[in-house]
Amino acid sequence: MAKAATHQEANLQPGEPGIWITCARHQESKAAREIGVLFAEKKDGDDDEDADDIEAAIKKEVEALNANRKGTDGGHNMTPLKMNVDCLMFVKTKPPIDPVAFVRRIVEDAKFASETGQMKCRYVNRLTPVSVTGKATEQGLEAVAREALAPFFDLSGKKAGLETSKTETEGGNEAADTKANEVGSEEKPSNEAAQSTEKGFTFAIRPSVRNNSSLKRDVVINTIAMLINDERHKVNLTSPDKVILVDVYQKVCGISVVDGDWEELKRYNLTELYGQGQGSKEKEKEKEKDGATGGGSD
Repeated sequence: MAKAATHQEANLQPGEPGIWITCARHQESKAAREIGVLFAEKKDGDDDEDADDIEAAIKKEVEALNANRKGTDGGHNMTPLKMNVDCLMFVKTKPPIDPVAFVRRIVEDAKFASETGQMKCRYVNRLTPVSVTGKATEQGLEAVAREALAPFFDLSGKKAGLETSKTETEGGNEAADTKANEVGSEEKPSNEAAQSTEKGFTFAIRPSVRNNSSLKRDVVINTIAMLINDERHKVNLTSPDKVILVDVYQKVCGISVVDGDWEELKRYNLTELYGQGQGSKEKEKEKEKDGATGGGSD
């Protein structure tokens, strides 16, 4: 399965949502195998598969990949692609898979893993969901941002009239709050699904640019920030309600909106989450040992 997955090379095209995956250097094949098993398990909604079930999942993934090679999808809605960059893979998704919700299930599972035996991935590092993709141009980025952000933000534009700097949205001191929000009779956002804008989500923008020299980080940040009504939605770098993940790779840019605990969940890095769970378990054992031996200060 690993060999099949990593040998399926294809260019990522605009309009293809999915999941970015980083892995340990020179371990792409092993990481691809782990991803095949993990994704098959989560896709089926069964977190308690035994060894036979995992073997069946691997077989199903291989059959699906073979079907793709023959020009059919075989009912397969997750397709791994090999990127021409070390330690990087991409898995294309199709409905009903929602990349954000799918990744969320995986990282929550990893967060509560408390024993080494529960680790399902040793070579896979970070998972980054991508809800909407488009061309990696300023116009393409704006179009992708409007589609991805519409369910969460009022996109009637920046009101303060000042260009948002990198320090305001990505690092440094947070900009001071502007005057109190007075919506009054302003025109309603064009997106009907944006009733959530009434909540006034705070946000942070986290861009990643790989193998692309045309879209700079500052351009990415400012293009997105200028779309958002900053009287309703404030920048919050320490504890945002929502984190806007922006990934630019070669000629494709992608965006997703995830919950504000992205940092708490180790930026969706499975290796760190598994390590965190194992560390907590070891601390509990130490406490139990101290209690049993009457440890403490004299």
